[in-house]
Amino acid sequence: MIHQTLAGPLMREAGVISEEDVRLINSLQNPPPAPVSERDVFVRRCRLGGDAIDAYHGRFRSDDLPKLLAMVQGAPMLIGHNKRSLGVARFFGGIIEEHDGVNYIVPKFYWLRGHSSADDLRVAIDGGLYSEASISFAYEKPTCSVCGEDIRTCEHLPGAPCEKDGETVFYYYDNVVAVLEGSLVYRGAQPGTGFSMSLWKTPTNNLVEMPLNSDDEVRLQSVLRVKRHGKWYRAPLVEEAV
Repeated sequence: MIHQTLAGPLMREAGVISEEDVRLINSLQNPPPAPVSERDVFVRRCRLGGDAIDAYHGRFRSDDLPKLLAMVQGAPMLIGHNKRSLGVARFFGGIIEEHDGVNYIVPKFYWLRGHSSADDLRVAIDGGLYSEASISFAYEKPTCSVCGEDIRTCEHLPGAPCEKDGETVFYYYDNVVAVLEGSLVYRGAQPGTGFSMSLWKTPTNNLVEMPLNSDDEVRLQSVLRVKRHGKWYRAPLVEEAV
C-alpha cells in the first residue's frame, strides 16, 4: 500500500451556511451526537485536489474524482498532518469544479463556533495565515503515463521528458482506497487548490457564488433576482422595520 500527501495554496473567501449544509453535516457517518444548527458552525469550502500533475509528478484520473469526493466525506481536517492530535474541522458535501482548466474536488468543511479556539481558526484561515492545504490518501498502484505499467518497475522516470513526444513523464494514482485526512499545511505540492465561499441554492435551484464583503457570517433565507439590461442580478432580502 502506498501513502501519499498533496498540498497547494489556498484562496481566502468567506462562506455561507445553508440549510443543506446543516442537513449534510447531521447526516454524516458518525454524525454529531447533538445535531448542529447553522448557529453552531463555521463553514468554508476548498479545492482540495485535482487532476493536474503535482510536484511529485503524480496525478489523479479525472474519472476518479467523484470517488475521491465520496471518500472525503466525514474525514477530519488536521494541522500539518499531525495524526497525534485530533481534528480541528470535518469535511462534508461538495462538488467537482473546473478552475483554470483543472477539475477539482471541492468539499466543504465545518468547525464549531462554541470551541474555545473557533475564532482563532476562522481568523487564521480568512486572514491567510493558514494558506495551503493537503490531502492525505492511500492508493495501490502508480501507473506510468507512457507505458501503463507500475512506474516503480518500468523504465520511465517521473519528471523526465518522454523520448516519444517530449512531454514530462508522470504517473496516475490508481486504485485509491481511502482518504485519510486533509490538513492545513505551510507549503504544498498541488497548485490551484484554495478556499472559496460556500455555494447557496436559489429558489430556481441554481448554484450561486454569494460575494461577501465582511468577515461576519451571512445566513441567507431568501434572495431577490432582478433582470436589468439583459443581465440577472441577485441580492439577499433584508426586512425593514415599518
